[in-house]
Amino acid sequence: MIDYLMDIKPLQDEGVSNATIAEHLSARTAIGMSTESTRTTLQETGTVITDPVMVNQRSGTLIDFYQTLPAGDNQTLIAWFLSEVFGMTAVAISTNQYPRSLQFASVEAALPVEIQVVSEQLVAASGGRLDAGTTEAQVVEIQTTWEEAEALRVLVEAQENKYVTLYNQNIAPLIDANNPDDAAWQAALTNMATEWGN
Repeated sequence: MIDYLMDIKPLQDEGVSNATIAEHLSARTAIGMSTESTRTTLQETGTVITDPVMVNQRSGTLIDFYQTLPAGDNQTLIAWFLSEVFGMTAVAISTNQYPRSLQFASVEAALPVEIQVVSEQLVAASGGRLDAGTTEAQVVEIQTTWEEAEALRVLVEAQENKYVTLYNQNIAPLIDANNPDDAAWQAALTNMATEWGN
């Protein structure tokens, strides 16, 4: 479930548009992509094979695809992704957070079909895309719903504060004085009711 305060407002505060936020929510994985699990999957499927002798030498279908790419974002992102997965320092890649969610999805869309199948395995291992299909209209609706609930909460809180103030002014003194007089209590309650609308 998408939470306005956690998932949307922080990005809006950074100036990210609702359309881009919707794309991010739709593309993000449930959890960050484990580098260990990703490394295993890439090697077992032959997508990226590490040379057992020359450890920094890699081959496989993703490497072949990478070498065909012109210099640009996709090539840069794949190189960064592989360095994170095989660098043994990062625990996870934040495909569940902006902007990595969109970057991974962008590269994924450009992959050949046989590598996309592997990419789907990586996404599934990261909990899948629980909010796939999120639209800009839904982002706006979630924000509007939160704002309406927040406005109501503020009004109710103001009433609660008014009650506490009037209670402290009218009822608390009777309790402090251990006063059991009905007339005094009725007068205090009447005064609370009168002052409530002021």
